[in-house]
Amino acid sequence: MAPPSAEALADTHLLDDEQEWSAFSRPNASQSGCWESNVLIEGMHCAACALTVEDALKSVRGVLSAEVSAGSQRARIVWSAQSVVPSRWMQAVRDSGYRAVPANDAFARERRKLESRKALWRMMVAGLCMMQVMMYAYPAYVAQPGDLSAEMEQLLRWASWVLTLPVIFFSCGPFFGNAWRDVLHRQVSMDLPVALGMLITFVVSTAGTFDPTGIFGREVYFDSLTMFVFFLLAGRWFELRLRDRTAGALEALMNRLPDSVARQKSDGQFERVPVRRLQPGDLIRVLPGEAFPADGAVLQGQTSVDESLLTGESRPVARSVGDEVISGSHNLSAMLSVRVDRVGNETRFAQIVSLMESASTTKPHLARLADTIAKPFLIGVLIAAALACAYWWNTDPERALMVAVSVLVVIHTPQLDILLLERASGAGLWQSVTGSREGDETQPATALREV
Repeated sequence: MAPPSAEALADTHLLDDEQEWSAFSRPNASQSGCWESNVLIEGMHCAACALTVEDALKSVRGVLSAEVSAGSQRARIVWSAQSVVPSRWMQAVRDSGYRAVPANDAFARERRKLESRKALWRMMVAGLCMMQVMMYAYPAYVAQPGDLSAEMEQLLRWASWVLTLPVIFFSCGPFFGNAWRDVLHRQVSMDLPVALGMLITFVVSTAGTFDPTGIFGREVYFDSLTMFVFFLLAGRWFELRLRDRTAGALEALMNRLPDSVARQKSDGQFERVPVRRLQPGDLIRVLPGEAFPADGAVLQGQTSVDESLLTGESRPVARSVGDEVISGSHNLSAMLSVRVDRVGNETRFAQIVSLMESASTTKPHLARLADTIAKPFLIGVLIAAALACAYWWNTDPERALMVAVSVLVVIHTPQLDILLLERASGAGLWQSVTGSREGDETQPATALREV
């Protein structure tokens, strides 16, 4: 991950203003003077990453608890306002090699789309090169002794080596970058053993290509390497797509409120103010097409209101003087004057968001156990690969390295199972809150009825 720019650090320190806390945090109901924040953690790929971020957050003085989900890439942090400010624990996440951003960050979706496009390009390049490398490797698999001359076999190796270069230097970029981050921060994640296996395979195959009579010249593994990279990137891309669908439902609700609203001043004129600065008793003007920023009552006007996202009612409902309007619903046809009754965490909209955020970060006991053993498991795999290599080295150095690679890359299967376990448990919690399928962004009606 690139070092943070001065502008990014300045934006982080802006969140230390107490008036900005309500944009991504809420007062903790059980502990006075404490806040509960929900943030996105960018750069995570496995349960070991989540455990690393949790440890970094818990090491900050003033952070009372932290819960990080690798499946949803979200974190819930409870912190004391007297002991720490948001920029401090966000910097701790950054120091561990990841990035924490408010869960309602307006640019989070654009960054996910950009990441998905990059992942697609890497997968396509790996797939194209894989097919060509497999074509050059096929003759060596089916040829009988004497069918291939030494010159032809060497030419096929050189062609495979050239086609593997884009895979190593472009498609494998995220794996090597994350592995280098782990080395710099003295930590371990799934990408470290995978990147190490890729690098060893490429180096051994390159040595066999340049020196076919050397100790590594008996066989090359460009076809296996490119195929492994392609399937690994395909899995990452599908994971990004699924995560984007899941995150879209919560973001659609969290970003439903307007950024500002017209509030009446003491002289009767209206001024635009941020929604979080509203207070009970304020008089606001809501134009057609705008969402209601708070719960309140209509003082003037008559309109139709779309409450489908909150109540499940598909038809617009009529609202006139004296009727109640709900935060997050949309004014459809006419301008209204509304008296604000409830703001912030007291609104039903905020309670629905709280339930959804809880569903996205809460993990069952089995998923917590998987997070706990993920890092020791990865360390054990690295040790096992080193021992296997040492055992075979005196007999056959090339086989020794390939045995080590086999141990390193097989780590992907159990780690993927852990990630799928977290996603499955998160999906169950999501359905229990919203009463809808994963990715359904329209009907969190069950949550409103419970509230």
